[in-house]
Amino acid sequence: MVEVLATVFANAAAPQKSLLVVLVAAMLAAPLLAALAYSGRPVLRRLLSELRLAAPLVGLLMAGMDSFHMARTIIKLPIDVTARQLAPGLLEVSTFVVMGAAVGLIAQASLAALEVGERPIG
Repeated sequence: MVEVLATVFANAAAPQKSLLVVLVAAMLAAPLLAALAYSGRPVLRRLLSELRLAAPLVGLLMAGMDSFHMARTIIKLPIDVTARQLAPGLLEVSTFVVMGAAVGLIAQASLAALEVGERPIG
């Protein structure tokens, strides 16, 4: 899995690389934001709440833009494209969908853990 992500990152254009870095950072930051929000910083809870929706939407937007660009390029080519030639583009599209969804799920789980930690016992 790491090899696939490394290949996608290596072959991605600069905007896609930037978004991949942001999504990976957000994936790592979500539990940290929850821990900091638990110590009494409500703005961090709000940021975490926004992240759970924004990350999947941004991932889908980039995947859609990549798909659109890939389809336009394929239409212009004078040859028939094989599945092997399409595979890198499909991997990139899938990566953005999965990474966005993963960040959203991690943010949601972090919020849930934060709420459980704040409930009084008994």
